[in-house]
Amino acid sequence: MKLKQTTSYGIALLLSAALSGPQAGALTLNEYMNQVKGQNTGYQGTSTQSEGAGLKSREADLYFTPQLFAEARWGHDEKPNSPPVMVYDQLATDNYKLGVSQQFSFGLQSKLYYELNKTNFVGASFGPNVMTEYWDASPKLELSMPLWGGGFGRSARATQEITRQQNFADQYNSGAQANNLLVGAEAAYWRLSAWSEVVVIQEQALKAAQNIHDYVARKQKMNLGEKADVIQAQALLESRTLELQVAKNEAHDALRNFNKFRNQEPYATVENLEKVDFKSLESITVPQARPGDRLDVKATEAQLATAKANSQIVRERNRPTLDVYGTYALNGRDDAMNEAIKNSGTENRDTAFMGVRFNMPLNLKATSDARSGAMKSEKAAELNHQYAQYAQEMDWTTLTRSLTDARDNLKLLGRIEEVQKSKLENERARLRQGRTTTYQVLLFEQDYTQAAVTRVKSAANILGLQSQLKLYETQNSPEGGK
Repeated sequence: MKLKQTTSYGIALLLSAALSGPQAGALTLNEYMNQVKGQNTGYQGTSTQSEGAGLKSREADLYFTPQLFAEARWGHDEKPNSPPVMVYDQLATDNYKLGVSQQFSFGLQSKLYYELNKTNFVGASFGPNVMTEYWDASPKLELSMPLWGGGFGRSARATQEITRQQNFADQYNSGAQANNLLVGAEAAYWRLSAWSEVVVIQEQALKAAQNIHDYVARKQKMNLGEKADVIQAQALLESRTLELQVAKNEAHDALRNFNKFRNQEPYATVENLEKVDFKSLESITVPQARPGDRLDVKATEAQLATAKANSQIVRERNRPTLDVYGTYALNGRDDAMNEAIKNSGTENRDTAFMGVRFNMPLNLKATSDARSGAMKSEKAAELNHQYAQYAQEMDWTTLTRSLTDARDNLKLLGRIEEVQKSKLENERARLRQGRTTTYQVLLFEQDYTQAAVTRVKSAANILGLQSQLKLYETQNSPEGGK
């Protein structure tokens, strides 16, 4: 019972808004959309996810930036002395490293750091002038360069691209979901506004049908009319009652949908809404050129870039690897740490190594299949992107064509409604003069009501189509995307 009262109250508010026209306290479309953005957790979730993915894409910028690293290690070794002539109870070591590492986009991997090692032969008896506790200080440079598999930074750049494009795809997909929700909310606003007007039209039609019924009933009682006229008027009255009930049911459904988008109770009361501006809709300009790509199409573009980078990594990973590497260090040793550091720059105490590393997978069939599979995945992503672009063009053409047709139809419907209204008013006057039949007035009444309802529904359709145009606006692209 309470639900029915709440529903009736909500519909009553809508009818009052439609009858009285725009008021100072009317809930505008912009205000409603702000409510949706502020209260709809689905929108907040998808938009936040989109923003988060855009920020996460910055992780790709860290791949080729310098990294500060530090390491400290303490330990001891009590295994039997080796060689046996070295007598000590325990070997205790401390190790400290501090430096900078960087991987370059052209493939070079580098480390420049300072290493300190403390060595302590606990309980040692090595003889005179032999240090049992000392520090080693070494500034070091380590370089490695892949020349074949993943050579010259191909794998590193592909890994960076995967990180970036995967987040872009997530960003665009989430942004598309958020935009679709807003488009649906805007359509729900105008649907509710339109059906409130339809209810008013049907109420007016019911009232007119009741007046006709009362008129012919009075004439029949005075033996000035036919019983058939009363029956026809009664049939119209019942028909109008049914049409009003159907319109109210549609308004109830529109109200539930309206409140769903702003996370309210299904039959929460609704403020006055903006009324449909028929004149402005009859003169809208339909854009010919598509402003930009939809976010779901941008997502397939990012997925294609991801697939290409994945394919590159698979190819590089299954090639033989040939790396050139080298290490250069200066060395200083003393029982005092400061002196060891000073001595690290002394000539003829450096250490240098160069080398090559080679590795090749022996299961050639498996590596060939892996590369073929990666290429197929890349091709599939390319086909998906091509179809998304084609579907977007078709959707844009259909949308603009539908919008143009709906606008032109609305102009005709406006003229038809005016003609039907004039025809009905004239026929009602003729009926009062006894110059026409009730049946003829009933037909004209039905024609006028149908024209008015069709015009309102057509206007709501145009507003729904207009909201879909926003899916193609370039400013809807999430910040941070390409």
